[in-house]
Amino acid sequence: MRALILIFLFIFTVGSLQAQVIRAKVRIEYEHLPLEQQRDLEDLKQGILNYMNNYAWTDDEYETDIDVNIQVIIESLRQKSHEKIYRAQFLISSTSGEKFYDKDWEFTFQPGYVFEHDKVQIDPLCHFLDYYAYMILGGELDTYGLTLGTPYYDKALEIANRGVLSRYSRGWDNRAEELQKITNVRTRPLREAKPDFFEAEYYLQEGDLQNARSHALKVIAAIERVVRDQPNNKYLRLFFDAHYRTFVEIFRGDREVLQKLVTFDSNHRDGYRAAME
Repeated sequence: MRALILIFLFIFTVGSLQAQVIRAKVRIEYEHLPLEQQRDLEDLKQGILNYMNNYAWTDDEYETDIDVNIQVIIESLRQKSHEKIYRAQFLISSTSGEKFYDKDWEFTFQPGYVFEHDKVQIDPLCHFLDYYAYMILGGELDTYGLTLGTPYYDKALEIANRGVLSRYSRGWDNRAEELQKITNVRTRPLREAKPDFFEAEYYLQEGDLQNARSHALKVIAAIERVVRDQPNNKYLRLFFDAHYRTFVEIFRGDREVLQKLVTFDSNHRDGYRAAME
């Protein structure tokens, strides 16, 4: 069904040369910094917005827009030689449930900074944004077909590997490790089941509970495989955080399936148990 939707979108947008892929909203918090430092950061928000929203992140111009929320919390500033290096927390999420939190980000920025894609040397701001854009795209594209997000995860990994070897190496080891947890063979069944989950969600919205259940049961079978091999899989926990309510609605009243979900996802057991009644 989602494939049909994409074909439909293609027919009506094929004439567009610059279809938008990422549509980001950005919030930056730095009010606790001295006023002079705040003034130096005044252009940061608009720069990130332009960088994320005005670029063709994929080769497929007919892809639907991906709504993304970005929050940056500037913690501190230190001077190193001629550079001002900011320490920050970063949170990025998409409306379909992709979500990443990074508490170990350092970047350089000053008035007049040039946001530019495809910089040769690792840039701790632009390449950091590239990395998380590709992480979001990888997860989103997986929902349209069998591991279609792989090329974007590969792009993210390439950036992470370059970051590890750069003079701005802080945090890149952890980012590469987190990415490999998603693309690991033990997580693959969940990635392969994501198209079925979004088919189930589509049918639920259309009121077709039978087809919704059929697709959702395939997802649960995939989840069971992940749990068997890696019960504490972080990516699976994030998936449940984003989507457990959909499972509740689809299987409301089905004690057998809901009890299985309690076993897989104890963090949301109260929601599953309430739906058993």
